[in-house]
Amino acid sequence: MTTPVLQIRDLHLRFPLGRSMADVAMGRPGRVVNALNGVSLDLNRGETLGVVGESGCGKSTLARCIVRLYKPSEGEVCFDGQDIFGADQRSDRSYNRRIQMMFQDPYSSLNPRMTTGQILAEALRVHEMRPDHEIPARVSELLELVRLPQDAQHKLPHEFSGGQRQRIAIARALAVEPEVLIADELVSALDVSVQAQVVNLLLELQQELDLTILFVAHDLRLVRHVSNRVAVIYLGRIVEIGDSETLFSDPSHPYSQALLSAAPSLDPDDRGKATKLEGELPSPLNMPSGCPFHVRCRHASEICKKQVPSLLPFEGRGEVACHHVEEINAHA
Repeated sequence: MTTPVLQIRDLHLRFPLGRSMADVAMGRPGRVVNALNGVSLDLNRGETLGVVGESGCGKSTLARCIVRLYKPSEGEVCFDGQDIFGADQRSDRSYNRRIQMMFQDPYSSLNPRMTTGQILAEALRVHEMRPDHEIPARVSELLELVRLPQDAQHKLPHEFSGGQRQRIAIARALAVEPEVLIADELVSALDVSVQAQVVNLLLELQQELDLTILFVAHDLRLVRHVSNRVAVIYLGRIVEIGDSETLFSDPSHPYSQALLSAAPSLDPDDRGKATKLEGELPSPLNMPSGCPFHVRCRHASEICKKQVPSLLPFEGRGEVACHHVEEINAHA
């Protein structure tokens, strides 16, 4: 049986926007952005879990909660059975070492005034990973690990291409010997040919170093290639989660079906067969009642408008949050 290394339970995150002059004049409370609305999932040791959804659905917000950049309004994030936001865990810096995050834009996350060698050495010193006299040798090992030449340690970030900078970001994350990597849109800013190189490197390192990866992305083909399981998120809530191949070949939730059918296909016979979503993504400032997807779903009924569906197992294919999942997936 697989062991969850990270357990997320009923995670909510709200960002208060304060009260405008109109709110004060009319006695209304300040507006609130509902970024996460009850996310629950397990990240199993050694797997790659892909997280997909439209822009603004909460993918990156979830990633930032996991690395404690945001503190949730409600819910728990447990690592090895300990709530990472518990009073006794907030000061535990070992968590910051064991869970590492890599961002979409490596240029903005690398100090432009430090050489690659200094960037990697700083991570080693801050977390006391090596004695000072062993740091230069470890920097050389890290560069070799991410397939960069040794003279790279003497160069500044602006002297590298986007793909090379992302390799530096991976090396910095690996410097502290983490157990879990959070990849937030890791390759979305790179050319397609470079994307493949960086992703394949990451998969090789996962096997070599026994890493667990949470892979946040909007490129569905890429997620299918790298992930063991996939979670589909909509308006800050998981609507479907399951085995990657099963979910991509036969999605159960109507949002998953529309999202995957809208992905570009090389098959000319697929043209025009996409399941189209009705309307726009609702604002997290004004969340719909009941199932958040009901305002765009052609299967919606009265219960969908009133009651939030629970994320429940469905026919051994994973878990789905939909009141009408059995009817939608009934085979003639």
